[in-house]
Amino acid sequence: MRKSISVIILALFFVSGFGQQAAKDAAFNNITVPVIQGQLEFLASDWTEGRNTGEKGAYLAADYIASMFKAFGLKPGGDYVASRRQNSRSRSARPSRPSRGYFQNFNLLESSPGDEQKCAIIETFDGGFNAIHLNYGIDFTVSPGVQAISVESPLVFVGYGFKGDGYNDFEGIDVKGKIIIRLAGYPGHRNPDSKAAKKYAGDGPYARYMVERNKNTTALAEGAAAVINLTGGYGLRGTPANIPFRYSDSRTGYEGNEPFRSGVRKRLTRTDQDGQGITQITLSKKSLDRLLQHIDLDIEAFETQAEKKMKPESRTLDSKKLRIETSVETRLIQVRNVVGIIEGKNPESCLVIGAHYDHMGMTRNFIYNGSDDNASGTVGVMTIAKAMMETGEQPDQTLVFCAWTGEEKGLIGSAYYADHPLIPDIKCYLNYDMISRVALDDPNKNKCDFQYTSTVPILKELTVKHIEGYKVNLDMAYKGSEMPVGGSDFSSFSRKGIPIFLLHGKFTPDYHAHTDHSDKAEWTYMRDIIRVGFLNIYELAKHNW
Repeated sequence: MRKSISVIILALFFVSGFGQQAAKDAAFNNITVPVIQGQLEFLASDWTEGRNTGEKGAYLAADYIASMFKAFGLKPGGDYVASRRQNSRSRSARPSRPSRGYFQNFNLLESSPGDEQKCAIIETFDGGFNAIHLNYGIDFTVSPGVQAISVESPLVFVGYGFKGDGYNDFEGIDVKGKIIIRLAGYPGHRNPDSKAAKKYAGDGPYARYMVERNKNTTALAEGAAAVINLTGGYGLRGTPANIPFRYSDSRTGYEGNEPFRSGVRKRLTRTDQDGQGITQITLSKKSLDRLLQHIDLDIEAFETQAEKKMKPESRTLDSKKLRIETSVETRLIQVRNVVGIIEGKNPESCLVIGAHYDHMGMTRNFIYNGSDDNASGTVGVMTIAKAMMETGEQPDQTLVFCAWTGEEKGLIGSAYYADHPLIPDIKCYLNYDMISRVALDDPNKNKCDFQYTSTVPILKELTVKHIEGYKVNLDMAYKGSEMPVGGSDFSSFSRKGIPIFLLHGKFTPDYHAHTDHSDKAEWTYMRDIIRVGFLNIYELAKHNW
């Protein structure tokens, strides 16, 4: 009798295992081009108006994502909302028990430059000073921070304003409350073959882009009050006001008397954090020459020495100060992440699968649809959610599916969630960003990038196994590091010590252009990237973390 029971249990085990594999394979095969195409074509359509954070199109997109989560059977994982129910006798409404909705709402401060900006060069000498007041829009322009500032300070030359391995332009120099002058680039940036260039930005255009992006964060952390950017010695050129069509864009054929993109760029920051953003000044060549007159600063010599010796030469510049007064216009707006969950056997820990759904909105009647960036990644998240539900299995780990707002404004939505998670114990995070386009010089249309936390090798191991085992047509380039950071939402989790992995397509000339349309998607390529993500999440949900 015992032997018979053992045989039955063993048979049931094999039947169960076979059934799970069959369900997994069926869900895998149901990730098809029509499934992703139907979602992408709406999410990146003109109806969503470029999904600019906090605007109508973004709200419409969020409603669509939430409706898809609901249709697939995900439970809401956003804020608690109080609904009301009718009393059958009195017909009066009374509060019911709060339940969650699909939206995680929070407020942002939207700021843009005010009408009045002031800047003056202060030349000091024995017994007095001379103030040269500059004309806004002609002698200088300003990109203010979140708060208006009024500061008069000595100038501090900080080289590139760069921190890297063994190199720190801020070492040994106090810039707190000071106005700093910095160059574009990094040691060796003018010579890509130099040892310095390979050391500090050896991974291609994206790495060089991140060097510049991180400079303002570094300047703020060091306490600098404002930045003067030295732009190759040319400075602000300005545009004459009397030319009827002084702005043009060769890609679009646009000509007009205003810039193609709006001149007023709005900054969004969280209200639960201190003001962010550093004031940046760009001077005309004439003003820049006046500022640097009689100052012992040889920029060409500095760059040569920085490339060869990789040592900073930061110092305070004597006899010159700058006075800056900025104005900022602000308003409070509400934005939202979209959150859906598949409850696991362990409700105390989870995996998070996320992508940002926002993009750049509209300008001059051009819609920046953002199909690749990042309607494609959002569709990836929704499609994995659909596939996981189709397996019919309850995962061991709870799965939290998220669509982030505000990535284009500085990873705002994902950072907010990482600070206010639904389930604090996050075992791993999958990020999708730009997964529908291939490199223009890729004849096989299958080259893809995989970035991951190197201390968790199973993230790569599963990917290799699934690409080979399921014969997925992806030529994957793997890059691991202990704490991966970059210009997408995975950084919000990696910085908190959470293991991450992401699959990423390639940049094209349509990046951040109004030409990023869904009809340019490489559908089988995008499908295969989503399929690999699904297989990984399916296995990681069972992993013994």
